[in-house]
Amino acid sequence: MPSARVIPEDVLDLKAPTKKFLCPLTANEYGIEFLSFVIQDYRSKKTIFEVSRDRPLPIDFSTHDALDPDSLRKINYELSEDFLMLPQISTTLVFSVGQEPLKDFRMIERHYFRDRLIKSYDFSFGFCIPGSTNTWEAVYALPPMDPDLVKDMIDHPYETSSDSFYFVGDKLIMHNKAFYKYVREDASAQCKSYEAKYGSSSKGEAKGAKNAGGGAKAEAKTSGGGAGGAKAEGKSDAWSKETDYF
Repeated sequence: MPSARVIPEDVLDLKAPTKKFLCPLTANEYGIEFLSFVIQDYRSKKTIFEVSRDRPLPIDFSTHDALDPDSLRKINYELSEDFLMLPQISTTLVFSVGQEPLKDFRMIERHYFRDRLIKSYDFSFGFCIPGSTNTWEAVYALPPMDPDLVKDMIDHPYETSSDSFYFVGDKLIMHNKAFYKYVREDASAQCKSYEAKYGSSSKGEAKGAKNAGGGAKAEAKTSGGGAGGAKAEGKSDAWSKETDYF
């Protein structure tokens, strides 16, 4: 882990996944805990992925090292190939905050295939009051990807990865890593794999940023990582609450 202070501009310049974590686990001095995360197809409202304390992900003992605390910051996701092809998704994140006020809470997430930047997301959550539980709901478009790139991502499980960096102001307080496996759907099956797992009914619509205890509103910008990745980039492609959030 580098000793130099890491600021948002540093991670926005990254062109490949980091080799190490850029802050220690103890940097989360604000007591932030992620309680649940849900991804839905925005149009059909079908749940594609869900994780929470009531529905935890299974532990992969091939990669989990009980003696290495950093293994708690690594997660493997298994998603349907449909995730790579949907025009819009909605996400719902529930998180709690400790006893200190949280000002300028920001997440920067960099997505890669191998050492190639595919897309980058930059979310600003704003202010969260102490001791609050916050629900952030967003709806956004997924820029189309090159079909050959999609095929490579499906053919090479866990070679797609992401680094998620969480800042309060310009201070890095959390860094997590994720690795993705995309599963092909069986065309002869009566339902999609995620319908069998989570059900085919709607769980409601995402309607913008809200807060159960008085906190975060989210605004976001996204940019792509070059040919074949997300095509949105630059000021004209900055997301706005009016056009991208409902």
